[in-house]
Amino acid sequence: RWAMRIMGWLASAAGLVGVVVFNGLAPLTWVLRADLRGRARDLLAIPDMGLEAAGAVTGAAADWLGEASAGIVDIKGKADELARAPVLDAAAATDLAASVDTFVTGPYARLRSVYAGLRERVLNASDAIRGIGRAVPVLAVAGVVADRFSEIDARMLEIDASMTALAALGPADLAEPGVAATVSERAAAAEERIQAITETVAEVDTWLESGRERVAAADRRSAIVLTGGAAIGTGLCLFVAWLNVLLFQQGRRWSRRQV
Repeated sequence: RWAMRIMGWLASAAGLVGVVVFNGLAPLTWVLRADLRGRARDLLAIPDMGLEAAGAVTGAAADWLGEASAGIVDIKGKADELARAPVLDAAAATDLAASVDTFVTGPYARLRSVYAGLRERVLNASDAIRGIGRAVPVLAVAGVVADRFSEIDARMLEIDASMTALAALGPADLAEPGVAATVSERAAAAEERIQAITETVAEVDTWLESGRERVAAADRRSAIVLTGGAAIGTGLCLFVAWLNVLLFQQGRRWSRRQV
């Protein structure tokens, strides 16, 4: 009977310690949940901020593309008029040269600047998404965006070559036979490329928005998983604490047995 009483004291002590420990672990699961939630949000904020910034720039790029398109249409119209003129029109040649210079130093320069910012931000966002690919495997936007920007790069280089050639032409050059027609052809080709870039930028913008939606969905899923894990952990801790209460009570009964 002494052995039973000693076993009861040990069981009571173990039960008491278990109650204290597991009741303390129950709220700790929520502290851990809050910490992991904060870390997950910090992780997901990296691509989300990049995607948000890139999305803002795509809107500006779309505006500048529209302005650039209008400028090229104006150049083509004046080049067509000059090409159709039966005799040399020095004033028309001068006006066309001024239009080309205004376009190259104005709308087109702004388009290049905006595009450079767009490309840098989106590719930085793509790199950020690639960096957390294992954590958020559903974010497949990076490779698609990079491919689209490779296409835009190629078209922008073609437009650059055309604009550089046009900018080098002065009124005397434009008055030469056939030059105005060549300018019209280059302007038409540049207009086609800008339209293609406009469509690609719109596609990139769609992918960026899709990427942000996926980031938000991943954030929501992480919140659900962590909350569910904390709830399950709390339930298990309380269940084990209850078992330790039973152990404590059983130990008390054993320790009270008469010798």
